[in-house]
Amino acid sequence: MDETSFFYRADSPRTLSRKSAVAGIKADKTRVTMAVATNADGSDKLPLLFIGKAAQPRAFAGHNVTNELGVEYTSSSKAWMNTEIFQTWLRELDLRMILERRRILLLCVVPPNQPRLGPTKIKLGYHKVLALLQAAVVAVAARRVAASNSDPAVGEDYNFLQDTVKGATDKLVGTLSPNAAETSSSTKQDSASGGYFATFGTDGPSEELFERNGSLEKIVPIINVAEEALNQPIPTNDWWGNLIHVTDLKNVTNFPAWSNPYAVKLPRKAPYGLQTCYSYTYREIAPKINGTVKEYNHSYHNDLTLSSEEFFLYEPKYEIYEWDEGGAKLRTCDEASGKCMESALVSGMAFVPAAYDGLTPRIDTEHDITHVDDSAPGKFVIHLNNSQTWVLYASDKSISFRVEDSVVFSVNASGSSLVADAGYIGTIRVALLPDNADDTVYDEFDSCMVRGGSVTMESRTRYSLNWDVEGSTCETVGLLHFALAHQVESLSGSPTTSGSAGAIVLHSATRGEMVGQVTTNPMWSFVEPEAGFEVDFYPARKPSPWIVAETDMLRTLQKDIMANWSDWNANSWYYNGKYYQKYASLCLMAADSSIVGPDTTLLTYCLEKLEAMIEPMLNNTLSPSLVYDTLYRGIISSSIFKTGSIYTEFGNGMYNDHHYHYGYFVTASAMLKHLDPNWFRMPELEKIIWTMLRDVVNPSADDTYFPRFRHFSWVSGNKAVEDLGSLMLRLDAHAIRTYFLLKSDNTIHPPEIVRNHVTGIFFDNRVWYNTWFLDEKYAIHGIQMIPVSPINELARTSVFVEQEWNDILSKEDIVTKANTSITWLSLLLVNAATVNPMESLRLLKNATMDDGLSRSWALYNAAETTFV
Repeated sequence: MDETSFFYRADSPRTLSRKSAVAGIKADKTRVTMAVATNADGSDKLPLLFIGKAAQPRAFAGHNVTNELGVEYTSSSKAWMNTEIFQTWLRELDLRMILERRRILLLCVVPPNQPRLGPTKIKLGYHKVLALLQAAVVAVAARRVAASNSDPAVGEDYNFLQDTVKGATDKLVGTLSPNAAETSSSTKQDSASGGYFATFGTDGPSEELFERNGSLEKIVPIINVAEEALNQPIPTNDWWGNLIHVTDLKNVTNFPAWSNPYAVKLPRKAPYGLQTCYSYTYREIAPKINGTVKEYNHSYHNDLTLSSEEFFLYEPKYEIYEWDEGGAKLRTCDEASGKCMESALVSGMAFVPAAYDGLTPRIDTEHDITHVDDSAPGKFVIHLNNSQTWVLYASDKSISFRVEDSVVFSVNASGSSLVADAGYIGTIRVALLPDNADDTVYDEFDSCMVRGGSVTMESRTRYSLNWDVEGSTCETVGLLHFALAHQVESLSGSPTTSGSAGAIVLHSATRGEMVGQVTTNPMWSFVEPEAGFEVDFYPARKPSPWIVAETDMLRTLQKDIMANWSDWNANSWYYNGKYYQKYASLCLMAADSSIVGPDTTLLTYCLEKLEAMIEPMLNNTLSPSLVYDTLYRGIISSSIFKTGSIYTEFGNGMYNDHHYHYGYFVTASAMLKHLDPNWFRMPELEKIIWTMLRDVVNPSADDTYFPRFRHFSWVSGNKAVEDLGSLMLRLDAHAIRTYFLLKSDNTIHPPEIVRNHVTGIFFDNRVWYNTWFLDEKYAIHGIQMIPVSPINELARTSVFVEQEWNDILSKEDIVTKANTSITWLSLLLVNAATVNPMESLRLLKNATMDDGLSRSWALYNAAETTFV
């Protein structure tokens, strides 16, 4: 690593008319400093770091330098490298090495000063051979920065380390590692067991730490899962979970699951079979009360049930026997004959399918069948008295209403069933006809069926959904499959939109329009661009010295750190997690020289206090202890076994909100490791945290102790670990901006709901502007703001925050009357700093804090928006 000054106003040392500089003229020393760093062979070049005088150069207004130019920019009073900038740069590089699980030797041309908090994965050194590199590397790099596009020696693929300094590089590599093996990296790491989806671990969770418990089946038993499929982790939060999860075996109520655009159900009362509903037909928007529409809902109805005569009198056996990232495979069997009906249930499926192996087909509905058009072989157009029209396709084209054909359907006496007269071997698929669409709209796609899906990841910005398909026309005509709104926005190529000619459009229940995509290559590739700012523990913009003084931020931080942290050990993993992150954030602030200066005393005290506080967590003696559940396979709070209630600890025992509960611990522990990586008990902490990560977001099928991606949907929402987390974060933020936090131009939800700016409680079939605990607007909006973190800016854009504030929050009594006694105000004020930073900072100095928020952290984050 080296740096050089780039005197961009200086006179050229030579021109076409002269070979040297003109004597007697003082050179202009206006500069920017460039820092250059690369590995030995040039395959891993860090972005150029430019250091200028201006903190916010006018030329950068409206531009993201990192994304647009691929460089980084910072400032100092003399536009050169100083200790603080080097330490910040080194800290970020060290964090990257931690996440990549790499150790490196960083050789500097100038012997470096060791930072006060030394890096853990980087050894700093100085080597005289670097003198051979300095002039050539810096000169060529400067030339490349200053060169015009017409310079043939500086092209897009130019690699300065393969130019004049190659010999010196080879010599340097030889002195460092004479026997170093050659390494290579792949740009596409898509294996479920390697690359970006490399396992976090394959050993069982420590039996010394986590007691085994298999009695969850008494509280939340599993139904409708084949016996052979129970010998693996069971998904607990997938879209089809309602088909397999119940809380009472004596009075089983099967709830529908929303694949969207359809909902499906496995009924426990006749008519039995695979039941489907297009719930958008039944949308109900609540009346306005006190100027606000609180909810909209979709009831479930038996629009069509794919069934059989054999199921008419006796309930069949439902068995889900396989699943993947796309959905699940179901067989519905007549136990007397052993004959079954098989269905692949996939999120976004255009057709609801059933493959019969000799059963006698029967199609039931709760509505009256008003007309059936069977003019095309193997196709029925079914008109219902609720204004829906469904199209049925049979793989055997001899199935019809005509008596001379092999399988003859007829409408039974009730007028609500289509019944065949013989057993059938083949597939039946049904799809709802969009309003005003021709009944031939699906015809060319009926012979390509989706069976499931998997996800692959190509880079930190690119991923793909790979559809498992079968059928004679998949490679010629292609697969028709519905995409959600955020998917259409991110699809590579030229996706079909709702405005495209010939687009097939249906509606999800609560996620807006879905547009049919047709592809002969059964893979959807997505791009989620890098964020417009670097996601970090710290706010993107540090508070100015004036703001630090004006808000008395240092004194407030000292008080918060010295206070009695008595709320820890709150007998709840949710609350303990909130408090852990709350206090770890204080230590982050104590490491920020813009607040504390060069003194590390406060940081040392904070770390010692934090590390002593969490010691019970390291050996799992924090109450209630965590246990390993052997039924679903995961880490849960033991409190559910004491109370027997699924609601204990916000449902932690039945896998509700693990990403929330454990996310606090993961984040706070990452902060702690960033600040004190050499803590002697860090290996114990890592053991706990990696187990939590495996529970929430295990990426690998090779880990047989936890399901894959328990709390993350690729459909709805080492280096590889960092990149995986980065992509998941941006995809999640994209989904939140699309479905949860509603700008005024949102088209996903009804206009009456969009005016609320947040959805509140979000179900697959219902949006309810409320919370589970308090029907106040400040709580409905405030709950969306926790925890306060620099990361929130990814989802809470400045445009959204301003609209939400101006339209709703600024008019609430808690704000207009400045009721600083209500803790929710503290959250609203941090958020409102985007709109009115100085007023927010003034009120935050005296507001009562939310239990998961310290006054210091509130001021620190609110100050991010202040440029004074």
